[in-house]
Amino acid sequence: MRKHCRCGQKMNLGFRLVIFENKFQVDRVPILECDECDYYEVLPFVKADVIDLLEQLKQQGENVRVFFTDMNELADVLYDMIQQKEKSDSSSFEAVLEQKCNERINLLLDLYGCAQKMNDSSWMNVIAVRLAVLSKYVSNRQSLSAK
Repeated sequence: MRKHCRCGQKMNLGFRLVIFENKFQVDRVPILECDECDYYEVLPFVKADVIDLLEQLKQQGENVRVFFTDMNELADVLYDMIQQKEKSDSSSFEAVLEQKCNERINLLLDLYGCAQKMNDSSWMNVIAVRLAVLSKYVSNRQSLSAK
């Protein structure tokens, strides 16, 4: 997840408020930022989800402010990690992130089982969407590690 900026410096994980068309605000969007040249970019793993959310907000047409961490499980896990100051060097950060993602997947699977026992299909659908985001990230990380 960590990478170097175009200026050569290491980029750090942070969170920003994204304002779209001066009326839609998405807070807690995970970004990679360079302290040296102030360049930043949305975290590649969630960029498509941010774009999809902005499109949904545009279709709704209302001036709103939402927290991306409420909409995306990976962003929520990252935000929790940053809040708990669990980051150190890049290799241990990656290991902790993968562990936290696996813990969240297990929690969501437990919730899914509960929703299934209650025959609550709408809750099951919400959990399935949340699981898909984390599962996609973990499987992509594992694929990259295997190469």
